[in-house]
Amino acid sequence: MSRGMPYSEFIENTLLGKSKIIKGNSLAEVQARKSATLAQWAKEEERVRHRNAIQDLKSKAEAQTEEAQSRIQEYQSILQHTLPLDDRLAWEELYDRTPFRHVPFTEPEPNLSHISLELDVPEPSWIEFLFAAKKQRRIELEEKAKVEHETRMARHAENRASHAAWMNQAEKEHVQRLADANAEIEKFKAAYEAGEIVSVERYSTMVLNRSEYPDGFEHEFIVQYNAVPKSLIVDFRLPTPSELPHIVQYRFVQTRKAVDPVEMKPKEFDAFYESVLYQTVIRTIHEIFEADYAKHAESVVFNGWVPTVDKATGKDLTAYLVSCHASRDQFEQFNLSRIDPKETFRTLKGLQAGPLAQFAPVRPILQINRDDKRFIEGREVLEGIDPFENLATMPWDDFEHLVRELFAEIFSTEDSEVRVTQASRDGGIDAVAFDPDPIRGGKFVIQAKRYAGLVSVSAVRDLYGTMINEGAVKGILVTTGHYGNDSREFAKDKPITLIDGSNLVYLFQQHGHEVRIETQTKAR
Repeated sequence: MSRGMPYSEFIENTLLGKSKIIKGNSLAEVQARKSATLAQWAKEEERVRHRNAIQDLKSKAEAQTEEAQSRIQEYQSILQHTLPLDDRLAWEELYDRTPFRHVPFTEPEPNLSHISLELDVPEPSWIEFLFAAKKQRRIELEEKAKVEHETRMARHAENRASHAAWMNQAEKEHVQRLADANAEIEKFKAAYEAGEIVSVERYSTMVLNRSEYPDGFEHEFIVQYNAVPKSLIVDFRLPTPSELPHIVQYRFVQTRKAVDPVEMKPKEFDAFYESVLYQTVIRTIHEIFEADYAKHAESVVFNGWVPTVDKATGKDLTAYLVSCHASRDQFEQFNLSRIDPKETFRTLKGLQAGPLAQFAPVRPILQINRDDKRFIEGREVLEGIDPFENLATMPWDDFEHLVRELFAEIFSTEDSEVRVTQASRDGGIDAVAFDPDPIRGGKFVIQAKRYAGLVSVSAVRDLYGTMINEGAVKGILVTTGHYGNDSREFAKDKPITLIDGSNLVYLFQQHGHEVRIETQTKAR
């Protein structure tokens, strides 16, 4: 009768999903058999890991290909994406309905027992029958605790009333802020529906700003409305070829065990690029006409430009690639879900000078005009300013021209412009800055207040109203005086910059001009 092997060891491999009991007549025999088995499993592991690595690369290539094609499809569907949407502004969504957040009064009510513990008031004891002084001491401390409790209760009641008054005032201010903000919306809506120029421009700007494009498509634009002949001009920054996706596929290369990107062929990409641009033209015109429910725009002029470089001089320049004019009557006859955007562009007699990828410039059909008859020639005041002259007491019109010169230096790009208005009696604008930068730029309104004291919050509110009426992206209020908390609170979360006397001096110094402001007496 044979006996089993006395030695054994259990081994397993989770990657291969294998396990085995190694047996032997000695520990050395078990170790030898174990080593042989592990060596065999190691070879199998290497083959499995190799197959898994290849499969991982193939899966990665498939996933990246799917992502690349999805991204290209987003660009190919730029026009179709907007058609099911209602492009009109949802006025109700613009109103601020933020509920007032009530902060509860959390101060705990004074407790007589706790106060007694603080004052070490003893409990009644039989020993008081033997020592009358102890009883008397306890009674005194109890009385002291009661007085302290009453004092704290009175203070607690005062604090509760103070908190209630504070919350009541805070709620009133909250309600007033909402009322002011929502009144501005109502005013804006009424002005748009009445066809006020700057409100039509602002409305159209908001519509186009809310238009969602694929990631990487940074649509930037400026609009101008002409009441006669009821046309809206859009200067639109189009993407350059380098800003569009080029990769159509990721391919697994067996020989190198690598994943390589596959780009569109040049002719395919040129066609893709043209399609995106033509779709953008038609889409923008469609969104303006559809959103303009008051029908102020009977026609739209779309001017599409790209940033490029003058090969002769090496300087940055703006090249208009397309320009298109569409009347509402003609455009609304198109079935945009079935059109070829390029053919529609041709039907609208759009202008282009050649293949769009070649950046051949065209002259826009109609350009945005910066002329404003309110503007006058600025006077040069800054160069002759005496560093000892008090800005708070200089003639108010000199001060406004001085501020205009300062901001002309601040907006010191090649195409920026700062203009001063007539006598500052035309609704509050003292200067207007035009910054062509496609990201930070736009129209800025600047008001100068030569005050010696506090600038009232009404001046800040007036600036905000002027911004809305002018369709400006930002308002700047400059003063030789200072602002109170109510002004700063109103300006918070609005595109308004408040510059007081000390900051104004600092701005002048930053640009190399020594000035001083002293405000002992009110100047204006």
